[in-house]
Amino acid sequence: MSKRISDLKSTLATFRTAASLFVFVVLVACGTQQQDAPEMATVKKAPQRAQPIVPVDKFTPPSNTQITGEKAKYYAKASAALVELGYSWSEKIDKAEDSEKVQILNAYNVARDQLCARLGLAGIAEFNWITTVALPDPKNKSVFESVGIKTNN
Repeated sequence: MSKRISDLKSTLATFRTAASLFVFVVLVACGTQQQDAPEMATVKKAPQRAQPIVPVDKFTPPSNTQITGEKAKYYAKASAALVELGYSWSEKIDKAEDSEKVQILNAYNVARDQLCARLGLAGIAEFNWITTVALPDPKNKSVFESVGIKTNN
């Protein structure tokens, strides 16, 4: 049993030495500042997976301008997502050669249509109709406010 205790003590001593050395290296490394190291301005995002194209329903404006709570929710989600989409695509458009800008803008329009369709609207056409017709209608004020959209009417 004393051999076992002796082996355990030597293992513990080795572990303490290694741990002390590790702590020393970490403290020294953290204490030194590298002035030549560039700052990370942005974090790279993981590459996005390609999404399959979804069918976009043809939008026919309804005769009634009143909107349902469900459509108001879809609109609120699409509104926030379109802002993000616009931000990410604006950089692509700004950096593109003049000959590529038309293609990128066309792809951006398809992306907006797809985004709205994925969120429950009949593409960007329905989103635009809600923005220009349903949102300004005072009858829809309470519906939009119930989903967190403040109206000017």
